[in-house]
Amino acid sequence: MDSVAVLRSKVSDALERIKKAKEVLTIFSDDGDGLSSALLLKLLYDEIGVEYAFICLDKVYPDIISDIGQQNYDLIIFTDLGGAFYKYMKHMDNTLIIDHHAEALAPPENILYINPSSYGFEESESPSASIITYLMCRQFDAGKFGRWSWLAVLGYGESPNYPVGLNWRIMYEAIKNGVVVKKGDAIKITYGSFNKDYRRLYKEVTLISSVGYYDDAYLDLFQVLVEGDNRYILDKSGEYREVRKGLFNDMLRIIEVEGLSERGSITWFEDYENKFYKVGTRVFDSFTSYLSYQVRFYDRDKYMLGLCERNPYIPGYGYLPRDWINVAVRTSKSLAFKISLGRRQPVSALVEAAAFTVGGLGYGYSDKGSAVIPYSEKENFLSLFNDLASQRV
Repeated sequence: MDSVAVLRSKVSDALERIKKAKEVLTIFSDDGDGLSSALLLKLLYDEIGVEYAFICLDKVYPDIISDIGQQNYDLIIFTDLGGAFYKYMKHMDNTLIIDHHAEALAPPENILYINPSSYGFEESESPSASIITYLMCRQFDAGKFGRWSWLAVLGYGESPNYPVGLNWRIMYEAIKNGVVVKKGDAIKITYGSFNKDYRRLYKEVTLISSVGYYDDAYLDLFQVLVEGDNRYILDKSGEYREVRKGLFNDMLRIIEVEGLSERGSITWFEDYENKFYKVGTRVFDSFTSYLSYQVRFYDRDKYMLGLCERNPYIPGYGYLPRDWINVAVRTSKSLAFKISLGRRQPVSALVEAAAFTVGGLGYGYSDKGSAVIPYSEKENFLSLFNDLASQRV
């Protein structure tokens, strides 16, 4: 059975689980892919008649996983949330995970785990969580859900790769449904008052959701996307872009004065002044990405790590019982090239191993990654990450 056939089979199993459930809790990431996937699931629940609740997470925290596993839902769905967080779950028979981030370790067999990277998909061809979820909706009723195919395209805006294979099939379906238009290399979403490049809309949705994380921005976005309200997207993205710009400028001024710390194979900085404390951690991760292009600040042959204390409040859930640090890992272009040649360690493996060893969670891609670690384990994490990164391949 080829990789696409295996994926479709897993999607079919997931749909049957949803149809049998009475109450479903859906936990999703705060970016355009996570939101699109969650919204598609909401539309599916409404058609089936399932009761549901949602929690939007900027990152997955072991404390939440342990607590949620004890709640009495028929089914708990995690979508677009990277990391082997199932390691912290006590009960897994009622769990469905939809993801596309590569994992170093295979999940337990009693979890219904849908991840294209496990079925032989290359990273450049892997479907996003929204495309996987759309396949589920399409299987339930292709006629009713064809109008929502653009949500799958929106979520795929996360990928830097041009759509091929299964991803292109869904793109083409959205074009036939009249909600996406392709002219040359340009692919535009044309639903409602939207008429913009799908990657641009992905960035705008992600910006609003992450900067407005503590304002429950995803609730407004659910409605805005259903209505195709581009005016809201333009107004809010403009407002939040200025907020993000201010945070970036403040943090950059601090780094220009203090510089970055170095140890062996890593270099790092920390948001000691909690500049990013009132926005989702994805905003800080974006700053770390921005800084990785400013090569005047660091040795390009070292892995760059950014650290910030995580606000303990989670909208729709409550407060985390422990203090956590968010970690963003990035690489220069030259280091990313060496990783692609197999001459240096992939970030995904390093961050997953180091974070889990200190009681946290890490995940990512070959050239970038993220983690959450207990606040008390910061020094241990840095030391361990450096030791692993310094090992010869």
